[in-house]
Amino acid sequence: MKKKSAILTCLMAIAGLIFTIHAQTKSIPPPDKEIPYDKEPAMVTRVEPKYPENMLSGGWEATVYMKAFIDVNGNVIEAKGEKIQVTTIKSGDKDDKNTGNKMDGKAFEDASYQAVKQWKFSPAQMQGKPVAVWITIPFRFKITGEKKTSVKDSDKAEMEKSTDMIGTLIENILKGKEIEKTKQFVSINATLVYNTKIVNLYSVINGENKNIHLTGDKDLKCVNMNINITNDISTAIVLWKSSNSQGKKERVHSILLTKTPSNEWKITHWHVSL
Repeated sequence: MKKKSAILTCLMAIAGLIFTIHAQTKSIPPPDKEIPYDKEPAMVTRVEPKYPENMLSGGWEATVYMKAFIDVNGNVIEAKGEKIQVTTIKSGDKDDKNTGNKMDGKAFEDASYQAVKQWKFSPAQMQGKPVAVWITIPFRFKITGEKKTSVKDSDKAEMEKSTDMIGTLIENILKGKEIEKTKQFVSINATLVYNTKIVNLYSVINGENKNIHLTGDKDLKCVNMNINITNDISTAIVLWKSSNSQGKKERVHSILLTKTPSNEWKITHWHVSL
């Protein structure tokens, strides 16, 4: 009888834990929901992510922006990758058959997730009371020491500058912002593969093709962004996952840019998977 009672107590405890976890998960608001607070959460315990071995040996670096939901007890109960920027410090990787797999940044995101879930905070507050909030935490994976190949500081600075510029350029095109300015970064002969249609990208951005809806979605959200620039800063490959404001109608954009002899970036190919 005592054995049955112990088993029943154990099952009830497990059921209670499952219910608590389910209730916590169900009550988590979407990451883009604004939650008012007058005191930011303060970090108490920090755990550094482990550098993925295959990325380290391959000369891959990244910056991962994680959205973390901190509850009223200061625990990270949910986390997800918001944006990932991947770069390589080895020029040979642009011909690697596995480059696409490396570029998606999944290994870096997983490492960041495992680390941030172990962080501890003093919770955010609103008028003296703890509140649960979403915050963005950047994780930077940089190769240092003997494993790092020699790259000029000026080249690294140019890579970072180009990464920021390209990210802004793609976002402006998709949202229909500063179109006249963005057109100068699009090759006149650039192709756009829109689902099963192949058209001229420049004409679409210029508003000449009304049947293709690539630009103008002001409520568009970037779900995930990866930008890879080759070591010689001649080619950039962008993987951009977008959705509308309701988190629906997700699209994956694969974009190729090349540097011109006049040292300007030009989009030469754009593929959209609907």
